[in-house]
Amino acid sequence: MLRGRSRGTIHLHSRVRRSNTSSVRATSIVIRFAMFAWLVTGCWFVFGQAKPILVGVLEDNPGHFSGEPHYRAVRAVFYKEGEQWKAFPSSDCTDQDCLQKYPQEVIWTITFDGRQLGNVTGRTPEEFDFYSSVGQQVIISKDIPPAVGQPSREFGGFLGQPVYRPLIAVSQPNYRDPDGWKPAKLSAGATLAVRREFRKRFAKVTNCPKGRSDKVEPWPYEDSNISVQKAYASQRGWMVASVLLAPYRCDGPPDELFAMQWFVITPQQEVRWLDSNMWLVDAGDYDHDGKSELVFVIDDYNRGGYRLFYDDFRQRAVFEFSYH
Repeated sequence: MLRGRSRGTIHLHSRVRRSNTSSVRATSIVIRFAMFAWLVTGCWFVFGQAKPILVGVLEDNPGHFSGEPHYRAVRAVFYKEGEQWKAFPSSDCTDQDCLQKYPQEVIWTITFDGRQLGNVTGRTPEEFDFYSSVGQQVIISKDIPPAVGQPSREFGGFLGQPVYRPLIAVSQPNYRDPDGWKPAKLSAGATLAVRREFRKRFAKVTNCPKGRSDKVEPWPYEDSNISVQKAYASQRGWMVASVLLAPYRCDGPPDELFAMQWFVITPQQEVRWLDSNMWLVDAGDYDHDGKSELVFVIDDYNRGGYRLFYDDFRQRAVFEFSYH
């Protein structure tokens, strides 16, 4: 269990003589000023600016123990510092200093597909009780948080329970998607280029012969074994696509190369590998710079979190946590 020390109270101790009233007044002024300064700067100045742009995710979570109900929370995951997107501390967030790097309270704009769905107010607790709850804010606003669609195991990740799909939350009302990302279908040429890049990255593959799950040997897989699962295209000519190598015939968890692999295709039809074990949450211009960022869920064994891609996929920020 992950525990953090309480950050709710500051203790300032001073020893003064009763007869020295000027010293008492001076100490009182110092204490008041220190407390005011902490309240004003405690959360924001760690980022070097007054109010950085924050990106969070409105999540639906199963209860931590059997019989506990689901709960909704906003997980603070990224912030903008200068020209860079950065991730909040996650897997190593175990002490008071880490907690103070999170915003104390945020009014979030909830977005999906370039639209504003509503607002929720989140507050960072005094400690994160579990590894999987790092960054999660308690929703203190009274209105029911927005949701899209129905709960599904598709969004359940490692826990595998039906939940509502995650929704992007932004600390400023930046919800438009100027790049216009939409589901798409790869052309025959783009599919061939993605398969070629897949082969370059995964040149040597082993698998079990049909009917023999206990014997591993080299597998000269065919193009037909590399299937395109999903693809999205922007109005600026960029595309992203996920492909899956199948079938995996051995016992036990499949190797990494049999996981979902994502590639980006530039307007010039160049193909680059992005990452694996993830799926697209949403796209939006969250920093209001005229270009959309893409946020993916990390969906892996005992591993969750988010990846944010920006600057035409040249840069990324990663927020990652474990479930136990």
